[in-house]
Formats: sequence, structure tokens, C-alpha cells
Amino acid sequence: MECLNQFSKLFVLDIRNTMGLLFWGNFALATLVFTFRFSLFSKDNKTHLLIFGFSKIFQSFAWLAFFLRTDTATFNPINIIIPNTLVLTSYYLESIAMLMMVKDKSKKAYRIQTILLAIVLMCFYCAVWIKSKDNIRIALASLSIFILLIIPTLRFLTETRSSLFKKILGFNYIILLAVLTFRTIYPLFKTSTTLYSIDPAQKIIFLIIFLMMIISGVGYLLLLQEEKEIQIKKLLDDKDKFFSIIAHDLRSPFNGIIGLTELLLEKNHQLDAKETNEFVHLIHQSSKNAYSLLDNLLTWAQSQTGNLEFSPKKIQISPIIDKTMSLLVNIAKNKNISIQSEIINGEYAFADKNMLETVFRNLISNAIKFTKTNGEVKLSMTKENHQIVFSVQDNGIGIAAETITNLFAINHKNTTSGTNDETGTGLGLMLCKDFIEKHGGKIWVESEIGKGSNFKFTIPNPI
Repeated sequence: MECLNQFSKLFVLDIRNTMGLLFWGNFALATLVFTFRFSLFSKDNKTHLLIFGFSKIFQSFAWLAFFLRTDTATFNPINIIIPNTLVLTSYYLESIAMLMMVKDKSKKAYRIQTILLAIVLMCFYCAVWIKSKDNIRIALASLSIFILLIIPTLRFLTETRSSLFKKILGFNYIILLAVLTFRTIYPLFKTSTTLYSIDPAQKIIFLIIFLMMIISGVGYLLLLQEEKEIQIKKLLDDKDKFFSIIAHDLRSPFNGIIGLTELLLEKNHQLDAKETNEFVHLIHQSSKNAYSLLDNLLTWAQSQTGNLEFSPKKIQISPIIDKTMSLLVNIAKNKNISIQSEIINGEYAFADKNMLETVFRNLISNAIKFTKTNGEVKLSMTKENHQIVFSVQDNGIGIAAETITNLFAINHKNTTSGTNDETGTGLGLMLCKDFIEKHGGKIWVESEIGKGSNFKFTIPNPI
């Protein structure tokens, strides 16, 4: 203990001044976070910063409330409940901000954190109601913060392909959790412990919390900046892919149109009606291919730059299917392919209507393209675990396993001619993936060579 007393002399601040330091530290971090928020263009990053910023505001006001509490001898429930509620809420918001940084985040994780907050608050309020001693309340508050932070911290450390910087930030929280563990146990063996007691251990704990707060705050901002740089690199890579598609694939149909029209002009008087009709048919097909590619390119570009509005609402599914099938019915007739929908009337989804139409149009169009004459395409849906699972199945040529691996990757060129030599770029599937992920769903394919393909995708079903 004497060694501890000597070591504590390194820290000249008393408990109240340390609380003041925690107030100004959190307030400064909140100011920095909200300033940072205006420099980050990503909507997701701005949401992260908003939640993280409010966690620091709540915490700064909590420490201010502790600092301003002058009468520490009299038991006053209001003076105890208000600052502790602010502290626990602030760490709950910080835990949510941490979970938003994890790649495989889910709504279930957020719900768990909310339930944990409700439980720890009720436990603390019960402790106040039965007038528990100061040391018991301190131990309970420390344990509550530990409970709120443990899951996000473990997710940070165990996340696959996590960056080194994220792991370092995770270890910072591990140190904080270790301090909280000590602060949970220590007061139980020292019954005279209060929040304002002149105790070297208490002072050191507060200063470690202050240090961890600074590291986590600055680290969180740097981590978001790192993610922004990764997003910029991805946009640059996507831009390169974008121009390569334009340079190669968009040139082909226009070369075909130009070549065919030149032949028509040169041999106009030498061609009979049947030959002329064949040329017109080829020009029409090339024009449709060029238009389809341009439409996907422009839609994809809008999506990548954030200019495409995402407006999900409750919509009926059958009209979307009917509209898509009517657009593609002539293409299907040319190959005598039947399109059947097993989706009954009266089924609803919470989705963006235009995006859902684009997804179905691309998937059904691909199914027709890679299905032989006299084949069939089936559409179906099921509801599983608060999600709607859609299926677009064909009995076409199928997809090789090595192709499936990179089917939805923009940095791989996936172009396979259809059963009637139809062309494509694979951009439609990337667009489908992007739109489905905006809804919080996922897309995948089950396929075997010669046995057809079954493209499936999910969207959340809150209805």
C-alpha cells in the first residue's frame, strides 16, 4: 500500500479535479467527433459519428453531474440515478457505435445491447431503491459498464480479416474491461469506498479510464478515416472497371450496328426483303444490347456515387413480377421459354420498388439468356427468420464452381455467351448485389453444370 501511495503522488489531481478532467476530455472529444462528421462524405460514417458523439456528450454531462454534487453524505436517489443513467447510456451508445464498425453486424446484436442496457439500469435502480451502500453501487455500476462493452470488444478482436488498427483499439477496450473488473471487485473488499473517497487506487482507476477514453476516441476517428480511405480506393478500382467496360463492351454493339448499317447502305439494291429483314433484326438486337448495357452502367454509376435514392416502403410483390415478365415475354417467346411465378397475390415486402424491379429484371433476363429453347424459368418466395427469400430458378446450362466464386465481384470480368450467343458484361449481377445489400439482404447462387441455376436473394421482412 505504501508503494501505491508513493506512486499516486505522480498524479497530483484529486478526485473532483479528475472528474472535471473527464468532463472536459469527453466534451472535447464530442466536439472533435461532430467536427469530423462534416468532413466524412459517407452516410454510414456520419451515422457512426452521430452515435459516438452523443455517447461522449452523455458521458461529459454525467461527469459534470458527479462533479457538481456537493452533498455526498446525504442519501439522495435523484443525485445518484441521473449521473449513473447518463454514464450507462453513454457506454451503451459507444457499444452500438463499436458494433457498427464490425463488418458482419446484425440487428440481433443491437437488440441484445438494448436489452442489456434495460437490465443493468433496472438492477441499478433496484440497488438505489433498497438503499444499497456506496461500495455496492460502485461495484454494480462498474459491472454494468463491463457487461455493455464485453460483446463489442470481443467482436472487434475476433472479427475475421480485421485490420491491425482495429485489433489495437480492441486491446485498448480489453485494458478498460480489466480496470472495470478490478473496480467491480475492489469496493466489495473495502466497504468504506465511495465515489468521492480519497483513495489512491480510485484516483489511478479514474486516470486510466481518462487515458483509455482518449485512446478510444481518437482511435475510433482514425479507424473511420481508414475505412474512408478503403472506400475511396474501392471507388477508384470501380472507376477503372467502369471505364474498361465502356471501352470494351459498349464498343462491340455499336461496331456491330455501324457495320451492319454500312452493309445496308452499300448493298441496298442487291438485298432482297428476307436479307434486309435479317440485317434489321441484327441491328435491333445490337441496339437492345447497347441500351441494356447503358441502362445498367448509368444505374450502377448512380448507385456508386450515392445519387440513387433509396426509398423503401410497403409494396405488393405481384405487380412488380407481372411488369417484369411483360417486359421480357417477347425475348422468352423467341426461345419458347416459359416463365412461371409461384408468388401469390397479396404478398407484400418492405423494399424500394425501382430497385426490386431492377433486380428481378436482371435475374430473369439472365435466366432466359442461359436457358436453352423450350426451357423454363420459375419464380418463388418463402419467409424465413424475419426475411423474405426470393428464388429465380432455371433449367439452363448452369455455372461452373470456379465461376461462382467471383460471380458478384466487380474486379472480375464474368462474360459468358447465352445459349443463342447473347452477350453481357456481368454488370447486372453486381447491380443486383448492390441493391440487395442496400436493403440489408444478401444474394447467392446454387448451380451445377448442365442442371440449371437457382439465384436466391433475401430482404428483411419487418412487416
